[in-house]
Amino acid sequence: METFTSEEGYVLLRLDRGDLALECIREAVEEHDIDTGIVVSGLGTFSTLNIHYVDRTDLPEEQADRNVTLELEGSWEVTNIQGLVADGDPHLHATAFDGERTVAGHLEEGCEVNVLGEVAIKRLDDVPLTRVPNEHDVSQLTHR
Repeated sequence: METFTSEEGYVLLRLDRGDLALECIREAVEEHDIDTGIVVSGLGTFSTLNIHYVDRTDLPEEQADRNVTLELEGSWEVTNIQGLVADGDPHLHATAFDGERTVAGHLEEGCEVNVLGEVAIKRLDDVPLTRVPNEHDVSQLTHR
């Protein structure tokens, strides 16, 4: 991974073959001291795609009971990664296509870059945000 910065508050990441996408994004957020930000663009190809999504409309007590986790191998064309960084913690979603199906969900650790990856994060220094669990144990953005 290599990062580049702009005077307008952007941090741009180049992810190389074998890099782990979410782990590199977290490293860049820490390295560039991004407390609050927006992942405005993300694309690439992954050989491993790990995501989860919510498959129900009720809210069970256990967070894990709400999610379906997909751990997919192959050649995945990642057409979009986006989300927010609050309190230094990225919450990102991704959309990808393997030639037969499209999947989308919450980006998890272990997504290995196949050919390349590119991510742009816009720093927002004037809006300090954090996530706080609500009465249903769902983390929601709030001003800090």
